[in-house]
This record gives sequence, structure tokens and C-alpha cells, in this order.
Amino acid sequence: MFAKGQPLAPYNTTQFLMNDRDPEEPDLDVPLGPSHPDSSGGSEAGDSEGRRQAHGEFQQRDFSEAYERYHTERLQGRSKQELVQDYLDLERRLSQAEEETRRLQQLRGCAGRQSCRQVEELAAEVERLRTENQRLRQENEMWNREGSLGGGTPGT
Repeated sequence: MFAKGQPLAPYNTTQFLMNDRDPEEPDLDVPLGPSHPDSSGGSEAGDSEGRRQAHGEFQQRDFSEAYERYHTERLQGRSKQELVQDYLDLERRLSQAEEETRRLQQLRGCAGRQSCRQVEELAAEVERLRTENQRLRQENEMWNREGSLGGGTPGT
């Protein structure tokens, strides 16, 4: 075939197509059409949404399985010393993450207590201003009554 100018196709064309793809960028754009020939092409919105959700679950499961296989193969290819070193690194990172979590919780707790204190102070200030406003209204009414009775300005 090659001598006649036609390209040679591998015996397993599916494998040829899979090898032709770029392994760094998997093609995740799978059409969301009908899942089997006898289904209608999205006649009801609920069916279409259900198919999309089922398709998403399938993709998630498929990804999880592929990732698990890759991870297992990667670990099997490592020496015992490399695995021990990875384990120690993970332990160190876990300790750092736990320490960071404790620190953030303490900061959040302090901020929460400070916020509560500020809210209480502001509530007390609002109450004090309401009381003062009420007192000033009463005083204003008193001055208005005295002014209308005396016919002059108050304080003269």
C-alpha cells in the first residue's frame, strides 16, 4: 500500500486515533445529545436536565477512575525511599495546614469577639442617642409651649 502512495493505516484504528490525540489536553467536549437512538432529542426539559446530570456523573466517575489508575501506576513506579520521602513531605504539609487552620480560627475568633463588642458598643450608642433625642424633643415642645404662651422668644 505504501508503494502505491497510500498511507498505511494501523491494524487497530481505534488505538491509532487514541494515540493521535495530544495526551496533555484530553478532549472533554462530549455532545450532550440523546444517550440512545430511541430517545427523543430533548422533548422535555426535565429529561434533558436529567441526561446532563447523568452525563456529568459519568464524566466524574470516568475521571476519578482514570486519575486513580494514573496515581496507582505512578506510585508503583517509585522506589521505597521515594515513597517514604513523599509520605514525610505529606506529613509536614499536613502539620503546616493544621497550624494554619488553628491560626485562622483564632484570628476569626478574635475578630468575632471584636465584632460582637463593636456591635454592642454601637447598640449602646444608638440607645443613648434615642434617649437624648427624646429628651430634646420634650425640651423643644416645652420651649414651643412657653413661646406661644408668652408671645415672645424664649429666654428673653
